[in-house]
Amino acid sequence: MTTSIPGDAETAPSGLAALTAAAVTGITRLAAIDTVRARLALAVDLGLLLPGERVPPVDDVADALAVSPITARRALESLAEEGVLVRRRGRGGGTFVADVPAHSAVAEIRSYLADAAEVHELIDRRVLLECAVVHHAALAATESDLAVLDLQITRMREARSWTEYHLADESFHVGVAVTSGLDFALPLYRAALAALYRYFLPYPIAFLHGVNDDHADLVAALRRSDPVDAVRIARAHVEALHRTMFVGLPQPPNDAPTAVTATPPSRSPDPLPDAAPHSDG
Repeated sequence: MTTSIPGDAETAPSGLAALTAAAVTGITRLAAIDTVRARLALAVDLGLLLPGERVPPVDDVADALAVSPITARRALESLAEEGVLVRRRGRGGGTFVADVPAHSAVAEIRSYLADAAEVHELIDRRVLLECAVVHHAALAATESDLAVLDLQITRMREARSWTEYHLADESFHVGVAVTSGLDFALPLYRAALAALYRYFLPYPIAFLHGVNDDHADLVAALRRSDPVDAVRIARAHVEALHRTMFVGLPQPPNDAPTAVTATPPSRSPDPLPDAAPHSDG
C-alpha cells in the first residue's frame, strides 16, 4: 500500500522530495493478499510465529496489516491450503500455525527479503523525523497530551496479541508527533511511519511488551520536559529496528524442512557513543 503526500512533488525541494518519495520496491508490486501471505509466512519461517500458535481473528489481522477483512480471510485460507497454517473447527477452533509448518512455501517472501536495503533506509529516515518531533514534544507536551500517550501505553501493556499491540503502537507514535506541534512535519512523519509499517511482521507478544518499556521511558522524559533524554530514548528505540526487524534477524536456510525458531534479539540497543548528538531534532 503506497502512502501519498499532499503537495506538488515537482516543485518540492529536492531534499524534501527525497525524504517523502516512496521507493519503487519489491513489495509495491504485490497484491494486497500477497503482502499478507508473505508477512505471515515470513514470520513463521523466522520462528516469530511458533508451531501451534493461534492466529488472531480475521478482523484483527486486517486492521493490523491495513487490508480488508475479505483480503485477510483469503490470505489465511490460502496459507492453510499451502500447509503454513491450519484451520480447526469446533470448540477452541480457529486458525493456527501448523504443527510442522511448510517452510519457504510462499514465493512472495522474496519480495520482502529483496527490499532489505530500502528497509534500512526507511529506518534511518524515521530516526531523523522521530528525533525532531520528540524534541519538540518534550517542550510542548501538556498533561492532557501525556494522558493520551499513557492510555496507549496501557493498551500495549494489556495487548494479548501482536495485532492489538500494533494498533496501539501506531496511535502512540502518531500521538507524540501531534504533541510536538510541528504541523508541517506531521504528514512527513505519518508517511515515514506508514512506509515502514508496510514491512511490519507479527512478533511474540512478550517481546513487544518488553519494547513497550521504551514508550514508558519516553513519556517520563516528556513529562520532565527533557528534550535531550527524550531524543536519546527515541533515537535508540528506532535505531534498534535495524536489528529487530526481519532485515536484522538470521535468515532461515532455503532448504530447511520446517520453520527455524529465531528468538528476536534483545530490545536493548547498544549504548550510544558519548559523542553522538542527542538532540538533533
